[in-house]
Amino acid sequence: MSEYANVERPFLDKLQQLGWEVVDHGTGFIPQDPAVSKRTSFREVMMEQEFRSSLRRINLTDDGRSWLTEKQIDDVVREVITHPGVGLIAANKTIFELLTKNTTAIINELTGEQSPLIRLIDFRHPERNSFIAINQFRIDTPGASRSAIIPDIVLFVNGLPFVVIECKDKDVAEPLSEAFIQINRYSNRRDDDYGFREGEEKLFHANLFSIITHGTEARFGTITGEFDHYLNWKDIFPEEYRTIQISPGEERQEVLINGMLNKTILLDILKNFTVFMEIKKGELVKIVSRYQQYRAVGKIIARLRTGKTPFERSGVIWHTQGSGKSLTMVFLVRKMRDTNDLKDYKIIMVNDRTDLEDQLSDAAAITGESVTIIEHRRDLDKMKTTTSNLNMVMVHKFLAQNGVSAQSLIASGIVPQFEEFKTINPSERILLLIDEAHRTQGGDMGDNLFIGFPNAAKVAFTGTPLFTERHKQTTYERFGTPIDTYKMNQSVADRATVDILYIGRTSKDQILNKDLFKQEFEDMFRDRSEKERQEIQRRFGTMTAYLESKDRIKKIAEDIIEHYTQEVLPNGLKAQVVGTSIIAACRYKYELDEAIKTRIAKEQAMTDNERDEELIKQMQFLKVCAVVTMMENNEPGYISLARRQASEINAVESFKKDFNYEKPETGVAILCVCDRLLTGFDAPVEQVMYLDKNLREHDLMQAIARVNRTKVMKSGYVKEHGIVVDYFGVASHLKEALAIYTETDEKELADLSAYFRGLDKEIPVLESRYRRLLQLFAEYGIKKIEPFVNQRMVDQKEEWELVENCVELGADVKFRAQFDTYIKAFFDSLDLLFNASMAKDYYIPAKRLGYLLMRMRDRYKDETLDLKWAGAKVRKLIDKYLQSEGINPKIPPIKLLSDEFPKVLDAHNKTGKAKASEMEHAIRWHIKVHMDKDPALYKMFSERLQRILDAHKEHWDVIVAELTNLRSDIGKGRKDESNIVPPNVTPFYDLIVMDSGIAKDDNTTLESAGKIAELIYARIKEFIVIPNCWQKPNERRQLEGAIRDELDYCGIDLLKSNAAKLTNELISLAEKREAEVRNS
Repeated sequence: MSEYANVERPFLDKLQQLGWEVVDHGTGFIPQDPAVSKRTSFREVMMEQEFRSSLRRINLTDDGRSWLTEKQIDDVVREVITHPGVGLIAANKTIFELLTKNTTAIINELTGEQSPLIRLIDFRHPERNSFIAINQFRIDTPGASRSAIIPDIVLFVNGLPFVVIECKDKDVAEPLSEAFIQINRYSNRRDDDYGFREGEEKLFHANLFSIITHGTEARFGTITGEFDHYLNWKDIFPEEYRTIQISPGEERQEVLINGMLNKTILLDILKNFTVFMEIKKGELVKIVSRYQQYRAVGKIIARLRTGKTPFERSGVIWHTQGSGKSLTMVFLVRKMRDTNDLKDYKIIMVNDRTDLEDQLSDAAAITGESVTIIEHRRDLDKMKTTTSNLNMVMVHKFLAQNGVSAQSLIASGIVPQFEEFKTINPSERILLLIDEAHRTQGGDMGDNLFIGFPNAAKVAFTGTPLFTERHKQTTYERFGTPIDTYKMNQSVADRATVDILYIGRTSKDQILNKDLFKQEFEDMFRDRSEKERQEIQRRFGTMTAYLESKDRIKKIAEDIIEHYTQEVLPNGLKAQVVGTSIIAACRYKYELDEAIKTRIAKEQAMTDNERDEELIKQMQFLKVCAVVTMMENNEPGYISLARRQASEINAVESFKKDFNYEKPETGVAILCVCDRLLTGFDAPVEQVMYLDKNLREHDLMQAIARVNRTKVMKSGYVKEHGIVVDYFGVASHLKEALAIYTETDEKELADLSAYFRGLDKEIPVLESRYRRLLQLFAEYGIKKIEPFVNQRMVDQKEEWELVENCVELGADVKFRAQFDTYIKAFFDSLDLLFNASMAKDYYIPAKRLGYLLMRMRDRYKDETLDLKWAGAKVRKLIDKYLQSEGINPKIPPIKLLSDEFPKVLDAHNKTGKAKASEMEHAIRWHIKVHMDKDPALYKMFSERLQRILDAHKEHWDVIVAELTNLRSDIGKGRKDESNIVPPNVTPFYDLIVMDSGIAKDDNTTLESAGKIAELIYARIKEFIVIPNCWQKPNERRQLEGAIRDELDYCGIDLLKSNAAKLTNELISLAEKREAEVRNS
């Protein structure tokens, strides 16, 4: 009831306020009549009659007549329903295209029009569509591991299931995780060891997105999304819809409902803000826009409509790195093409890097229209046309025709002649979308772009706009006022990116100390003559020579490998090294290769007890590559070799992949670069950047953002931080950059500074999180929790009692949820600082807190309490300790009827109270799991359990003895104690008696009910012997009809009045007991 009252019903109420028709089945029972949910059978996933009615209603002639014939409607229904041999994602994409692009008929028989469009959704008139929300939406799943699935709420548009919503009350530690697992079960996306079907994929063929919620927190995600891809929707846009009263504490759910499920917005998201992308060969993902993307597009549209001059129609989209700027452009193009007064715009995407051009080209391809790529400067004239097409051009095409360097002109002795850049297209119906606009806003290229399209609206996309006085123009002065902002701290709060940990290395490696640097330079080149040193300084400058020094790079490379193998590699993540030049990047590649060999040898030389074989295997698999451009024809051979090796192994793409020992190319673990891959490079598997280059302001912010992407490993580990290890000394530059990008807002500066945290700032965070855990137990009365976790309790009996008291706290779901949340935060901090000397003080507390977590998991059978999310270093520490205590965290809790259960019961020196608790919860769990297979029997066991607990309160030894007897009886199963029906019929007979309410002393009626039960059982057995019986809907309907007839005409009023309910329950029981019936 609490889930319905606290989450489900309030959700339905909000939908009703938005104009949805709500069908509320209530709670506490399984729906029995499909007609209530506008269907003829519980096997149907769509409302077919509603769909047919909608087709008639929205496909009208100009004079308002419905023109579709019944046959044409039949054809559309078939097109929507029939997808033989097609997987879920492919079927979903097919229906998505039907919904957004429509289908056709051969002829409009009313008007004679040939090949008229048939619309499934009326996007122009949202009010003509039907919007229906139904809770407890039962779908029978014959042949699956469960007889039915019952999603909490399903939202239908024109009879098609668009949104599946799973509501959870807080009765497990992680309700959203549990809701996500349930969504996956419904859609058959969970891994099953034996490939059994457990849901109904057809429910998701028309799915736009799904929602998981527990009332105060709600997230949405698509059919291809993992748990971490489910995100909040935190804004309501357009402004006119921000009129709702939001209940305190329910902001996330109510904002999502009003921000996404408003009828107009929902259809807009479907039509213009949903795409399918191939992220790698053969792997398709479905993406629905994030709230800031939807808002930004809406604001750009508004500016294009209201601006009176080209400058007033222009502006800046300041969205941080990793927030999906390329997709925002895609959504904008789609929205403009769907907007009558803007669809005629010529749209030109401008970028400044070949790698970004490739990335943007991939994104542009999913707009659905062909893209004209301007390959050469001479092709610029292709954009002279008035055609409203989509174009892509690199800003370098806007260099002057004779654009050569000043040095070349001087060397040749030629007096330069300059030509004026000509206007390409003066139209006002042009929109320039300029990616990373801050990089080319000044200079000839930027000026010529403006000259080429003088009246175009220009929208600049950047994560790092220019603000400082040293730039001739700020980004706002160049392009116009901000249209929308979405900054780093917002992105981290939304879990769209992760925060970044800053680690500054030794001061002698910081170049900003000029006196120290001069001494370092003299030491480094002391073996060279004065003349040679002067030549080095003349040719390269002391700074470059210092940063490229082989001795210095070798020393740093050793430090990098030590840090990488200890802190990053154990979690399966990867790294970039940024050198000051091509030479430095390639030298890092070779020195890192040598450092890895040295580290392997060091590990192999350890004793058997100390040696880490898994680490050796990991290090032997590693590859280091340099990704650099060509210097010149006479570049050193080691640079050419490094570049060739990287090319042969396709280093950049291989780097993006998770480690896989079966695929050697995935061993590319470290990329050494100097300029490439510092902007626009998206590799979620990258966690750390080792920085040895002088970067400032926007260049610095762009580079370090390479490590801010989110990532969930197959092990379950979640990347919580990016890391920047600074060997150059850019700390002061970082502070300057942070100040620039928060302008004058001190609070915002503090918020943004939290996005970049020094390692020293993590130490008090670890201590604080540890103290919060101790405080939690203390608040619940465990006063000696600190001595316990630090192994300082002397009295062993007292220690065991404390453990049991802690485990007993877990009976309260609220406590389990708090404990789970706090211990995750503590383990996260410990993983981050694991190899720091002070972190060792927390090893024993971590082990003992992990022990308590696993004891609670086993006691309360709450499998959301696990350690899969913990970092590899912490998990290894705790796993080893748990195994020494007889707990294997990888093995699920021992089942009630297992031969091992008595051993578990006696383990850990349990008191009588502890044993009673262990048995009570094991029995409750067993009853919950098996209830469907024999409802009457397990209801009896449940009532007996409660009677034992009520009758013998506080008498733990008596309770244990009685529960032991109950366990034994549960193990024996049914006894042959009924004189009315044979044993194989008894579960069905008992179900009929229980659900109809026949009195136990009404012998005559019981006898009659027994005869009916036998007749029904015979019918069921005839059906079950049919091969693949549950997958044959006609035969199933015949069985349902036969059972209903037996009940309707049996002459027993209680059976007749409950016939519909009993029919469904008996069918469900037959499916659960198929093997027993077949073998009887």
